[in-house]
Amino acid sequence: MSDRTFEWSVIALTMAALIWMVLGVMLHILGTPWVIITGLIVWLVGSGALLYYWGKDYMSRM
Repeated sequence: MSDRTFEWSVIALTMAALIWMVLGVMLHILGTPWVIITGLIVWLVGSGALLYYWGKDYMSRM
């Protein structure tokens, strides 16, 4: 995974999590705390996975 791909993937994931949290609160999809908690969990796990694969690829280039 290139640096640029990693950068845009994290940006897209962050935007998706923020949109989920805002729309979830506005549309009362779940309770407000649950919408925020699930958004943060998805963002943390997704970012961790992206960082893992980017780091793995980065180290293989050295």
